[in-house]
Amino acid sequence: MRRVVWHPCGSGATMQNKRPVANTLGSRLQYGIFEVLVRCRLLFVARMVLAFVVLYYAMLPHVRQRCAAYIDRRFPRAGAWSRFVHAYRLYLNFGQVLLDRMIAGVTGRFPFCETDQQVRQCFDVAGANPHGCIVLTAHVGAWQVGIAGLDQFDRPVNVVQLHNPADQGKHYFQHGRGRPFNIIDSADPVGSMVEAAAALRRGEVVCLMGDRMHGTRQSGQGVDVAFLGGKIRIPVSAYALASITGAELLMLFTVREKGVTRVFKAERLEVPAGLPRRDVAVFQPYAQQFATAMEAVVERHPYQFFNFYDMWSQ
Repeated sequence: MRRVVWHPCGSGATMQNKRPVANTLGSRLQYGIFEVLVRCRLLFVARMVLAFVVLYYAMLPHVRQRCAAYIDRRFPRAGAWSRFVHAYRLYLNFGQVLLDRMIAGVTGRFPFCETDQQVRQCFDVAGANPHGCIVLTAHVGAWQVGIAGLDQFDRPVNVVQLHNPADQGKHYFQHGRGRPFNIIDSADPVGSMVEAAAALRRGEVVCLMGDRMHGTRQSGQGVDVAFLGGKIRIPVSAYALASITGAELLMLFTVREKGVTRVFKAERLEVPAGLPRRDVAVFQPYAQQFATAMEAVVERHPYQFFNFYDMWSQ
């Protein structure tokens, strides 16, 4: 079990360790070009270059195939040309989110606007729980930049995710604006949950992704839920942690609108304490609530759902 600590890297900051190979936003050369443009504050040029890079990749059949299952379900009546346009817009939005992530890390500027009163109230209630808070989000909208906004909680923040040293881009967004975040490596599923539970017992914040299984569909750590007219399997770890620790569970979705990231939906999800952990089926109703909330966001923002594989056949 590894714990990795990323430190804030505002304008002019550098990483302490040797920089790993980038595998986001295309090749190393492409990544380097975008980084130079961002450091030179040529953001308009960067976004223009991005549009052409995405167009090139969207023309490749194997790239479009990665989002084909989602396009089929979200736009079932689309013809061949419309499917191409949908795929392009989806990948373009994804590229813009990744570019925002780089901008946040390189310049120290986080593209947030004010959240509404209901969202702020959810954050206040969740932050007041002495047993900690679980923030459950998904690969929807600007989730990566949104994670960096969790430092508005006045307590340490832990992000549970698979640590991939080859992804240079992760060095740019996984940090708070005023202090480092703890990254709990999910490569060890059991160990990461033990560490997350310990953090919650200390009254800290733990952020989890709730829409993607690690491993096969037959894994016993997930349940099937209805999503976009089919069944997908999603993990139950967040609901189990909430039941075990008594932590507040907050569903949080962020979207990118007009060049800024805003919290589109924040909602408390109440999970009773003491549910039997060995019977994952008891967590299915709560997982379905999460899937229903995620579907509502996707219906309103169809080009901000970034799971590029067939979730319905896994």
